[in-house]
Amino acid sequence: MRSLDSILPYLVVVLITTTAVVAYSSSFSTVCVVNYLINSVVIEPSSEYSGLLYLESPANITYLGINQTVRIALSRGLTLESGVPTVRVTQGVPAYAYVVFEVRTCSKDFNTALALVREALINPIEVLRESTYYGEEIPTEFLREPPEVVKSEVRGAFEDWLRDFAWYRFIDNLSRAPLLVSIYAARFVYNSGYIKYSAHLLPQTLEDVLKSREGDCDDMSRLLAALLWSYGVPAVIAYGYVAIPGFSMRSSIGGFEYVFSEGGSHAFVLAYISGHGWVSLDFLAGSLLTYSFVFWGTTTNVEIAREVVKEVEEFHMKLAGRQFMAVLSPGDPRLKDVESLENYVNTSLSLRVREDRVPPITQTEVVTSTVDRPGVGSPLNTATVGLVLLTTTAALIALLALAIKTWLTRR
Repeated sequence: MRSLDSILPYLVVVLITTTAVVAYSSSFSTVCVVNYLINSVVIEPSSEYSGLLYLESPANITYLGINQTVRIALSRGLTLESGVPTVRVTQGVPAYAYVVFEVRTCSKDFNTALALVREALINPIEVLRESTYYGEEIPTEFLREPPEVVKSEVRGAFEDWLRDFAWYRFIDNLSRAPLLVSIYAARFVYNSGYIKYSAHLLPQTLEDVLKSREGDCDDMSRLLAALLWSYGVPAVIAYGYVAIPGFSMRSSIGGFEYVFSEGGSHAFVLAYISGHGWVSLDFLAGSLLTYSFVFWGTTTNVEIAREVVKEVEEFHMKLAGRQFMAVLSPGDPRLKDVESLENYVNTSLSLRVREDRVPPITQTEVVTSTVDRPGVGSPLNTATVGLVLLTTTAALIALLALAIKTWLTRR
């Protein structure tokens, strides 16, 4: 089996060889995709946890060049706490619930986005020659002060790596070439070997990542965002679910199993480039480049508190059960009626449901909480991270990337 760092060059080749027409313009065509996100959970009687479980939910988004609208189309066994689907759990008592979100996400046309990346990789000197400042204000709310270790250590390593590229010799200030800096920084972080890919079940601090020179794609994305800030490039990390048809994975943390279908939990970096708007730098899973993405939220926080890691660990020590998530397209036969949907969910949960023991189905037009300001993370307002299902997103991102590696080798 190939290692992930041997797979990533092939992903870059895919980006390079994709046919598209470059448009150097501040206005781009958009693409709108409708997905149905299924989030379901079963809690076993052996679970020692009591309290509320908040299911990770997509958010209404009206920034970053993204327009995402969400409604709850169907649910069973849930309550809504501040607009967020919630499962009430009592220790020793089994629980079963699911929710289906209808999500419409509009973003820059994938061909246009891919063309931009392709041109920067194929003709960097030409891109550098045609670079111009378009005069618009950059969104400084997505600029943060990078950690000192990034400025003192990572920038130097990145610029040493750039010396092998001819275009680097034609510029004396990288901040004047934000498009090339962003795309080549993504290659450096994900693909150069500076950080070796390694799946971690728990997130790490940037210091730990740089000390071990190992990290998963969440670690890499936080490092990439901080590196871009050091050159004055606005950047944000997006968290959510990438829709990859035919892709599935299973993983366990403690006594709880996560099952993903038709994609998986993921994170990637969006960078703001003058004249081009927000550009996806996802060279790992192709979010908004080749595959659609359902946003849960965004963050400009690149540090992980050790207390959060401890809370996640303790949470999983108490919880027993399974969570299943999937993204389906309109017209999928698994969505043709409630019976077909529930058969799909229950099979994926490895569950046989007795109708006399489950709560009734609810069809609703309730809209989930709105995220319309920059720098906001998940739309969930929870006092304790340990009470939220899928606050282990960073760990699951690592497993997603590992599974993508295996999936690609079999294609």
